[in-house]
Amino acid sequence: MDRYQHFVTNGFHFKPEEPEYWHTYLINNILLILMPVFLFLIILNVFVHKLYAIALIDLIAIVIAVFLLRYFHHTNHVRKTSLLSVVFYTSLLVVYILISGPNNYSFAWILIFPAISYFLLGRDAGRLVTGLSLVLLILSFTLFLPLWSSADFSFISLVNLLFAALCVTILISFSELSRAKAYDFIRLKNEELMRLSHTDALTGISNRLKLDEVMLKELARVRRGTPHFSVIMGDLDLFKRFNDNFGHLAGDQILIEIAASIVPICRLTDTVGRWGGEEFLIICPETSCEGAMILAEKVRKAVESLPLHRYGSVTISLGVTCSRLDDDINTIIQRADKALYLAKSAGRNQVRSMQSTNHQLSLDEEAIELFNN
Repeated sequence: MDRYQHFVTNGFHFKPEEPEYWHTYLINNILLILMPVFLFLIILNVFVHKLYAIALIDLIAIVIAVFLLRYFHHTNHVRKTSLLSVVFYTSLLVVYILISGPNNYSFAWILIFPAISYFLLGRDAGRLVTGLSLVLLILSFTLFLPLWSSADFSFISLVNLLFAALCVTILISFSELSRAKAYDFIRLKNEELMRLSHTDALTGISNRLKLDEVMLKELARVRRGTPHFSVIMGDLDLFKRFNDNFGHLAGDQILIEIAASIVPICRLTDTVGRWGGEEFLIICPETSCEGAMILAEKVRKAVESLPLHRYGSVTISLGVTCSRLDDDINTIIQRADKALYLAKSAGRNQVRSMQSTNHQLSLDEEAIELFNN
């Protein structure tokens, strides 16, 4: 199986997630199948029917199929090989029909041509090549029509019809499979791009775009009657001095470790993100200000106790606020930022809250005391 996959993917040159993978798969399979088929026809025409001229045509077809396979595996040119394969099939079809004439319903094999052309060459080129080829076939057959006599329906006629219909069914199924796989690949890529667009590249937590989206959703939920949510804004203390002493690479590593320490503390429903620089934001759905302050204190202690080895210790100041009905993103962020300023002004490494723009509330000592106990 591995050897087969190696062959039909041109030595794994084409991957399943690539759009040309299924074209490669089909080209290799068509050419592979044609070779034993024509080898069987050579044996039949030489030893049974004594049709040596037709056996020679079958041999030429095998040689061309081998050449196309070698060319394709050497160059990996999907479009050129697709076009050559369509020309090859068209030539075989014309020769077969001209030799067979109206006997045994040989015209049934024309039905395969549009399916192969559209799949290998694409919609526009497939439509053009199919149209031109069918016109040429009709003109050619018209010239030979006076020379052909009517033929009865035979067992070989039934074989031609059944196998032509089977080949068309297989090609359509293969085309649908490749379309479905391509759709799944595009969907997964879109999901990955969406995830990346919402993820901070350094820390792996939510970025500002994602935080904005979550806050908009939570504000809308509050207006529909859902309990209020809280926002925690944290800023590392004197982090510029840390960067100056140890360098920005060390600073980046600390941000990564701090983000990793915050996430396990929060609930699955909470959104932890990097607001910018050394600022972090936590959105807590259906959470009172008191509950958010308890969480903020957990975060503060986790950061303070984070083992940073030779870098010493890092602390964080946090501001907490709860949403109001008339809030938008700017107003709730402004309150959280002012609460953070209070924590910084009080000596850093503290938690402060603000409930409104006109009234400042300090740390809820009772809530934190309950937490400590």
